[in-house]
Amino acid sequence: MSNASGAHWLREALGPSRVAHTLEKIWGAKRFLMAALGIWFSVGTAFAAPYSYVVNYTDSTVSVIDQSTNKVVTTVPTRVAATTTDPAKPGIGVNPVGIAINPAGTRVYVVNFGDSTDTKTPGTVSVIDSTNPAAANPAIVTTITVGIRPQIIAINPAGTTAYVTNTVDNTLSAINLATNTVTATIKVGGYPVGVAFTPDGTKAYVTLADKSRVAVIDAVNNAALSTIALSYSNPIGIVIDPAGKFAYVSDYAFGDYGQKGAVSVIDLAAGVETTAIPVGAGPNAIAISSDGVTVYVANYYDGTLSLISTATKAVTALVGIGINPSGISLDSTGTYAYVSIAGGGSVAIVDLSVNVARGPIGVGQTPLYSVTTSSANMTVNLDQRGLTGSWYNQSASGQGILLESMPDVKGAGNGTLFGGWFTYDVTAAGGQRWYSLQGDVTSTDLVANLTIYAGTGGNFNAGPVVSPVAVGQAKLRFVDCTHGILSYTFNDGRQGFTTLNRLTGGATCTPTGDSGSPAAGDQYSGSWYNPDTSGQGLVLNTYSTAQGSFLFGGWFTYAQNGQQTGGGASQNWFSLQSPSTQPAVGNSYTVNINAGSGGIFVNPLAVTTTQVGTATVTFPTCTTMTLTYSFTAGANKGLGGTLNLVRLGQPPTGCQ
Repeated sequence: MSNASGAHWLREALGPSRVAHTLEKIWGAKRFLMAALGIWFSVGTAFAAPYSYVVNYTDSTVSVIDQSTNKVVTTVPTRVAATTTDPAKPGIGVNPVGIAINPAGTRVYVVNFGDSTDTKTPGTVSVIDSTNPAAANPAIVTTITVGIRPQIIAINPAGTTAYVTNTVDNTLSAINLATNTVTATIKVGGYPVGVAFTPDGTKAYVTLADKSRVAVIDAVNNAALSTIALSYSNPIGIVIDPAGKFAYVSDYAFGDYGQKGAVSVIDLAAGVETTAIPVGAGPNAIAISSDGVTVYVANYYDGTLSLISTATKAVTALVGIGINPSGISLDSTGTYAYVSIAGGGSVAIVDLSVNVARGPIGVGQTPLYSVTTSSANMTVNLDQRGLTGSWYNQSASGQGILLESMPDVKGAGNGTLFGGWFTYDVTAAGGQRWYSLQGDVTSTDLVANLTIYAGTGGNFNAGPVVSPVAVGQAKLRFVDCTHGILSYTFNDGRQGFTTLNRLTGGATCTPTGDSGSPAAGDQYSGSWYNPDTSGQGLVLNTYSTAQGSFLFGGWFTYAQNGQQTGGGASQNWFSLQSPSTQPAVGNSYTVNINAGSGGIFVNPLAVTTTQVGTATVTFPTCTTMTLTYSFTAGANKGLGGTLNLVRLGQPPTGCQ
């Protein structure tokens, strides 16, 4: 078999190796992967990434979450007035409720409900400098006085004007964001809570909680125009679709366990409610995807998140969140929702590719609304070795992708990406499945266009040579060096996307390209195969820690009788994993062979993992490898032998 054919098939095989890495994540609590995670975080370079700002009502603070690590990196404190013994300390005001960020991402605006100490005292808006989100002491630019008991703030698409709803005096404060001054006060004739601008910025719509109506505002002239009647009571939140055709309003109703709420749909051109979609009890916070396809509403009393299709105007999914969800914001890629859990002092992260909540992230007391900074303009150079590594979906651990990046193999700035997607059949009974992803990239590409291949009908560590078949297309892009999104369309009708978080590798990755050559512990990372049995092989990731060098990877192969079985059931994969207490000796690694079972394609169902053998992986050179294996359990029990493999592609710079 030619080397080119072997390379093509090996890419298919990469799927199994990725699966191995994901399984390692599951197994990691007991063994090596926990160490791997800790190591990876310790050596990873810090990159610009999206941040989430969460207002904490009870303790009057703002928590700042780095979405690349999903950890609170700083807390904006409440301001402290000067005393005779202590100088004044800058911070936000009392009992923050609403929050917004300008389109440039440079300023965060926090509405301080509690600065209205009574029904006659004005409230305030604190302006935070967000140019350095992780700063230990984020600067408070200024404090703006608004109306009485302010709640929610929205910023127009141009980033020039903000509207703040003042509940007690039934007004909107219009703020000029260039000068941070109130330029108009608009009477709305009711108890205003939620507010949203149309995409062109010419109008705004305001929920009037006591009137079961929505006020229409001329946002050019700062004037109230009319109101729209709703069929449910207590409208709270409001969003407008990207096309500017429909508004979606969360109707809190009576706000108890026995009274379900709804989401009202308003035809903005006609100025009427067209339908009301029943949801859970106490719907309040609401958001819409950037493509306008899905509306998300947090049900306060149900502890759930309802997902609504804007095409069918029906609830398509219900996600359990936690006690009293009270705020929701979507990251700018539309892959995660950050939901504030008022009753738990935390933020749940909902993976929208599988509609599963994970976390939560501990924040302050009674977190309410939140906003996220944009990652829309972030770019990552796809022509770099730093993208090589293991990537997985945290909600569906046990499945993932092992990516191999070969920069400049087709000339300067022109490289190749291929990866192995290790996963399962569409039913739990179907067993393991794997695919390969392959495509060319350039240093200026923002998205990698990849072909999805599958190979079936081979035999474990033997012929015949299997030719891969194209079964779909995929697009892979990276928000930064630790977050990716894989969109896929299979010929059999499966389509969707899965978010990816880096598990291993990436020591040299930066948004602009590799920061240098890989360290010695990373030099053997890559894809390995036997040219005589092309279509089977291993994808490995090696790295160094203070304790030594470790390895984990995937062995993509087939069942012993795979040729006879045929189809997807002929596929088989294993993961190879160094025990955390056994670093490499020289260029030789002792590893456990593990198998996974029971998963479902792109589904958070937990898999079962079992150690089925041991192996020794040795690298005589940077381009040759031997694998000596012994299976002690599973379908291959009793099998043993040695594979002599060669590297697919060129070794990294500096590897001798």
